[in-house]
Order: sequence, then C-alpha cells, then structure tokens
Amino acid sequence: MRRFISIAGVMVAGLLLATCCPADDKSKTENMMQKKLEYSSNILAGLTNEDFELIAENAQSLHDFGKQRWLETDSPEYRTQNQVFWFTSAALLMAAENKNIDAATLSYTQMTFSCVNCHKLLRKQ
Repeated sequence: MRRFISIAGVMVAGLLLATCCPADDKSKTENMMQKKLEYSSNILAGLTNEDFELIAENAQSLHDFGKQRWLETDSPEYRTQNQVFWFTSAALLMAAENKNIDAATLSYTQMTFSCVNCHKLLRKQ
C-alpha cells in the first residue's frame, strides 16, 4: 500500500508541475505549482499517518491557492475545473476537521482528479 501511495505521489507531482503558461510567467507559475505540490504531498503524508492536523493545514493552504486567478483566459471549462478544486479541497478540509480518514482520502482523490483534468484542459489550449 505504501508503494502505491508513493507512486501516486510521484504521479501527482508530475501532473502538478506540468504547466502551459507563457515563458515570462513560467517561473512564477512553476514556483506556485511547486508550493501546491508541497501541500499535496503533505496531505498524502497526513493521510497515510492519520495526521488530521497536517491534512487540515495543507488542505486549507490548497483551498486558499485555489481562490487565486491562475490564467488570463477564464474559459467556462477552466472555471468549472477550478470550482471542482474549491469544492473538493473544502470537503477535504471538513473531513480532516471531522477526523474522517475515509472521507479525507476520497476528497483527496477527487481533488487530484480535478488537478489532472485541469492540466489536460490547459495542454489542449
């Protein structure tokens, strides 16, 4: 199980770091994506250790990051993915506060799907 979680973490890392931004914004975006990756990795560590404080702290940070404007083009598809991210990061935070490991794990998985879908969308644009 730990090997699966490690592999999943590496996959999430790769997906979060893949960006499709203009060159002048690339380093800023990469730094922001690196921070999101750090929060995501911390959540995964919290899930594996049932450390609800670590999960909640990093879920809150990701949720706050999700409120930022990431792209100049604000397509309906991008807004939808961003809303899914907000919803799932909020659900993750609530699950951590309620010390519900199953709900937290599900929310983390759903949040990860929203990240993957958003990056797929950005690569198409």
